[in-house]
Amino acid sequence: IKIKLPETKYSDITLDIQDKVLDLRTPKKKLLLHLPYRVDSKNGKARFLSEEETLEVTLRVSRTFDFINF
Repeated sequence: IKIKLPETKYSDITLDIQDKVLDLRTPKKKLLLHLPYRVDSKNGKARFLSEEETLEVTLRVSRTFDFINF
C-alpha cells in the first residue's frame, strides 16, 4: 500500500494495523482503510520515503489454504 503524505514528517505519522483495518493519522490527515483480506498485523513493514513524501506499507495476507489457493 502506498500513501502520499505531502508536507508530513516521519515523526508525525501514527500507524496502527489490525487484522482487517489500517489506521493512519498525522496532524493534518486521517485514514481508516478497511482491508479486503485479513492480514498478519504483527509482521508487516512500513517505510517513509521523505523525498517522495510517500509511506509504503507491506503486509502479508493471512488466508487459510483450500483447493483454490494453495
